[in-house]
Amino acid sequence: MNSSDTTKPDKGFSSDHLIGSITFSMANRNDLPQVQALLSENGLPYEDVGEHIEHFLLARDNGTLVGTVGVEVLGSDGLLRSLCVSFNYRNRGIASELCKRIKAYSRNAGVCRLYLLTTNAKDFFASRGYSVCARESLPSTVQGTAEFRFLCPSTAVCMAKGEIPDTCAAGTRPSKGF
Repeated sequence: MNSSDTTKPDKGFSSDHLIGSITFSMANRNDLPQVQALLSENGLPYEDVGEHIEHFLLARDNGTLVGTVGVEVLGSDGLLRSLCVSFNYRNRGIASELCKRIKAYSRNAGVCRLYLLTTNAKDFFASRGYSVCARESLPSTVQGTAEFRFLCPSTAVCMAKGEIPDTCAAGTRPSKGF
């Protein structure tokens, strides 16, 4: 999307933020090879990232990609995906900051409830308010994603966060939620 596109939701923050030496910004098509490489190096699905790259947030240290997270916006539902921080940058709060920022982005995009699949970060997400839920209980839009259908293993834990406020049920932008 170009900067004149008015359909892109307000991110809730300016395009770049600095925390220590880490900057946070939204991804664009040029970032796709680096995002795919980071995910691949860490054993996470990357095959369909290009379809959703405009909804990815990046963390960089002096220009080097060190973290990423994305959301597939599915109407009022969202699939949080691809949370990844380079090994040498873990335990510095980068993953927490990425989660906080993608949640704000999602809310501004009209998402009322976030879902995710994880094979190894259940405790991380539980400590941030996500609850385990049955895979079959997810909305069909989430179940229809490539990540849900075949990219993540069937053994991945499914988690959800957020309540659907009345305003979301009526199809308007959420005033509260997750």
